[in-house]
Amino acid sequence: MLEQPTIADRPGRPGENRERQRRFSDELATFANAVNEERVSLGMLMQFMSHRSISALLLVFALPMMLPVPAPGLSVLFGVPLIVVSAQLVLGRRRAWLPSGLARRSVGRSDFVAFVARVLPTLRQLETIIRPRFSVMAGNWTAMPIGALCLLLAIIITLPVPFGHMLPGAAISLLALGLMERDGLAIGLGLITAGVALGVVAMASQGIAAWLQAYFGQL
Repeated sequence: MLEQPTIADRPGRPGENRERQRRFSDELATFANAVNEERVSLGMLMQFMSHRSISALLLVFALPMMLPVPAPGLSVLFGVPLIVVSAQLVLGRRRAWLPSGLARRSVGRSDFVAFVARVLPTLRQLETIIRPRFSVMAGNWTAMPIGALCLLLAIIITLPVPFGHMLPGAAISLLALGLMERDGLAIGLGLITAGVALGVVAMASQGIAAWLQAYFGQL
């Protein structure tokens, strides 16, 4: 049996570990190193991230959507769980719940470890600038409206629009990080990105509608 790769913790400055001990990247690396099952399910990840599972799952599902991969099937695969989790923010839930079919969805441990190893550098770069600030924007009252916005963006992700998942995925990732780290600036950037995403989708929809009208008008 091949030895599984280990995700090393990033070396830090003295006294930095306490500051970063609750960072999502650290917890994700800990989970990837600790899991010993052959397959890693969403239910296992949700249980490990139970204290902030909604934001964590939003981030896990949204990060792959930032990649420029024109695959409608992939968008649906991640977009549907995003819809389920976002709806729970709207309903005011503190912890995520997934239907049994989604909770059992799994990937091989080696694939999960490889995925975590790829996303950790990006996450840690983001975390160097994300920190608790602008508490008014990051208060508990923002969870429900942010959930509604993420729900709308998740629905857009599932639409068959070429590369239409990238900006919504980036917006949800920023909003999820902002919620987790109580960073009002990240939430503000997420809102701006969401506005741009909605504008792009609106213009694309108008263009498609105009093309369809012209096409069928010639028949």
